[in-house]
Amino acid sequence: MSNASHYEEQILKELRSLPAEALPKVLRLLALVREEFLMQEKPPKETRAETSHERTRQFLATSTSNWAQALMAEREDRV
Repeated sequence: MSNASHYEEQILKELRSLPAEALPKVLRLLALVREEFLMQEKPPKETRAETSHERTRQFLATSTSNWAQALMAEREDRV
């Protein structure tokens, strides 16, 4: 745990040495690093490798409605 506190102290020293104008950018960078770190910990829900032409063809073949017409009608409603 002392290793983490050592890093925290170094980070605080670096932050204090920066001009105040740099702090918003540092905050954005920290948020970006946190997001990247959290994304690495979570396994992806679905990968592109699982999507295939055959799966898409089967999905469309088993559809009970005309999805293309439904999509066009929905778009026309929005316009």
